[in-house]
Amino acid sequence: MKKFKFLIFFTLALLLVFAYVTVYLAKNKAPEYEMMQASKMITLARNEKSPGFAKNSFEQAIRYYDSAMMEWKVQNEKFILFRNYQKVKYWALKSTGSSQKSVNNARKKLADTHELTEIRIEKITRQFNKFETFYSHFPHNQTLRKEITLCKLLNAESLQAYKNRNYGTCNTKLDSVEITLNLVIDHFQKILVDSFKAYPQWQKMVEQSIRQSKKNKTYVFIVDKMARELMVYKNGVLSHKYIIELSPNWLVNKQKQGDKATPEGFYKITDKKQNGQTKYYKALLLNYPNEEDKKRFVQNKKQGTIENHATIGNFIEIHGSGGKGIDWTDGCIALKNEEMDELFRICSLGTPVTIVGSIKSLNELSYPLK
Repeated sequence: MKKFKFLIFFTLALLLVFAYVTVYLAKNKAPEYEMMQASKMITLARNEKSPGFAKNSFEQAIRYYDSAMMEWKVQNEKFILFRNYQKVKYWALKSTGSSQKSVNNARKKLADTHELTEIRIEKITRQFNKFETFYSHFPHNQTLRKEITLCKLLNAESLQAYKNRNYGTCNTKLDSVEITLNLVIDHFQKILVDSFKAYPQWQKMVEQSIRQSKKNKTYVFIVDKMARELMVYKNGVLSHKYIIELSPNWLVNKQKQGDKATPEGFYKITDKKQNGQTKYYKALLLNYPNEEDKKRFVQNKKQGTIENHATIGNFIEIHGSGGKGIDWTDGCIALKNEEMDELFRICSLGTPVTIVGSIKSLNELSYPLK
């Protein structure tokens, strides 16, 4: 009987301890939301020119944020049951408050007037035009599409508020538009920088292909994904240039089947299809995957960058049925039918096809920074 009572008492004690720990951890969870809000507000304050027009409150917000980060680090080094994030939350909220104060002070000094609002609208319109010119054709995942759609909606609402002379509402919406648009542009600029790490290799591939064309008195097709061009060289001299359409994920090198990416590398034409042999009017089959593709595929599996069950894919072609004005293929290169007729006529089995990310360097392309 005593043993039974002891077990009951011990079980209840464990349950109480478990309940206490659960409640304690729930109440004392890391203030990630408060820290994220503090960081966002500092970014907003900086974009609102607070360092110049509300220097004291802005620098105070930075100090509060740094204090929060230091305290967070101290607490994270403790055993989980001994952590107390109240000071972290306190400093984060103080930082948010100071950032908001600096934003308000800056706006008051700048004056929320028709002229100021008009200047902001013109600035953001230039940013939108920059985005449409340089980045609208870049691959967009679902999250980015939502961000861009929301950004355009908020921008339209801000313009309506401006027309109604509701400058406060207009500037509030423009805040969100500007921050989101800059984040999207930052995202694409990072992708560009990462992609162009391969530029020295692309440059050598193009030079080698043109050299071989001149030496062997043959044709070579060079595909520039960034420029959306297929160039035909004959005896080392450019003879034709065609606008092409690619796959939705064209910016990166193809890694596996189904990734909607256009491969990069040295290839050759292995088959010429027409008269019902292809659904794309005419098609030139490439020898993808080549040996380099296979080696990279195996290495990527070993490194875990692609799934073990993934396959490498095949049937990459230069084909007709293009002219849609969008990137729509499954990794292939599409041209208009009349241009495919020209390629079909001049090429033969074994004609080299070199596909690179870009012939021009990132500096030559002049993609603008914010």
